[in-house]
Amino acid sequence: MIQWIFILLSFTLIVWLGKILIVDREEIVASDYNPLTEEKMAEVSRGAILSADGKYLAYTDVAEDGSEIRRYPYGPAAAHVVGYIGRGQSGLEAILSGVLMEPSTLISQLQSWASEEKVQGCSVQTTLNIDLQSYIYDQLDGFQGAVVVSEPSTGKILALVSNPSFDPEAIVDDWEVIINDERGPLYARATMGLYPPGSTFKIITALAMYRNMPDWKLYSYECGGELLVDEQVIMCNDHRAHGYMEIEDAFAYSCNGFFGKAGIDMGWAALVGTASYVKLGNDFDFILDQNTSEMHLSETDVDSMVAQTAMGQGETLVTPFAMNMLTAAIANDGVLYQPYLVQAVTDAKGGVLRSVEPTIWGTVMTRPEADFLENLMRGVTEYGTASRLSDYPYEVYGKTGTAQVGEEEDSHSWFTGYTVKDGKVDIVITILVENGAETKQAVPLADAILSHFYGLQ
Repeated sequence: MIQWIFILLSFTLIVWLGKILIVDREEIVASDYNPLTEEKMAEVSRGAILSADGKYLAYTDVAEDGSEIRRYPYGPAAAHVVGYIGRGQSGLEAILSGVLMEPSTLISQLQSWASEEKVQGCSVQTTLNIDLQSYIYDQLDGFQGAVVVSEPSTGKILALVSNPSFDPEAIVDDWEVIINDERGPLYARATMGLYPPGSTFKIITALAMYRNMPDWKLYSYECGGELLVDEQVIMCNDHRAHGYMEIEDAFAYSCNGFFGKAGIDMGWAALVGTASYVKLGNDFDFILDQNTSEMHLSETDVDSMVAQTAMGQGETLVTPFAMNMLTAAIANDGVLYQPYLVQAVTDAKGGVLRSVEPTIWGTVMTRPEADFLENLMRGVTEYGTASRLSDYPYEVYGKTGTAQVGEEEDSHSWFTGYTVKDGKVDIVITILVENGAETKQAVPLADAILSHFYGLQ
């Protein structure tokens, strides 16, 4: 008996040590509480963080006094992704610190010891299209918001922009100014920002109708410009009376009355079930920190709350990143690829040590459901609220949204959609502009970004 207990304890110890040495190794190395971190920094020169095409996003330089200094050539444009070191660590600098401080080969480490020079740490190549990232950041100048661009056929993240931002190279000198800036420049809005989805949520409401209303094709509503529920008036988009509406036109023109009434007729459970079905509250195992989208609706809620939820208000909050993932699943026939931001770890000479291949995260909806939503999203860009995007040499599918945030603040402006070029799905783009609905700012931004990406300017 004692012998078996000893064997069990020994096995447990081996498993625990293995977890520390293999699974938790990078996290432990990166920790600010690791007493070996300073010692390792004295032996290893931190590796670079690169864009998809090999441009430096972060690298180690030598100052005039011989000390090492971290450089960030693209400054605020990529700061929320790349992160910083100096006041602790953030972004990829923190998450991949163990990799960046890892000697690329045993030979290089031995050579370093023999010469008493620092060994070069591994570099990390991201999926970022830094030209696109920089352009989007410039376009957001003057606005608070976020843009996410991804490749639905692989899961690559091409751009992940939040504004306002900060200069990671000046993080130490400007720390007090940055943390006291009420706009929150350290806040990564693309992945951490929780916003009411506005009419982009009608994607989920429409799918709920498809799944729960056998007669959805025949469902209609006479829009007089407002919907009265529980003595509460719900105004329609632009305070317009849309008249007789079926689902295609209601989606294209974003008729609040149609979707509010449909939500009531289906009931709260259909909305909650469909949101769960498309994994609205999932973090998709993404490498960067993110807040989880949330939806609060139950059988105790009155009809007016059900209607508000169905049109994208109520107590629903989503991140731009989560909305991008939902849109990517629609674009890819219901299949969602694992979103990823790092595609390779390389040595000092650029040789690939480890690489990432696209993998399927899961099926978010069936292909007929994705086709149904794609048809609705085409109406939005052909003749609806985003008709500005109709005149392109490629196809654009999308949904706009206006999200109310308070009586004294302008509403947020949303656009989420994707492009199809030469018969193949190309990119997904999601835009959130805080308090930008007065000028419907998200659609003009989408127009500018897509024109730049496809070289049409």
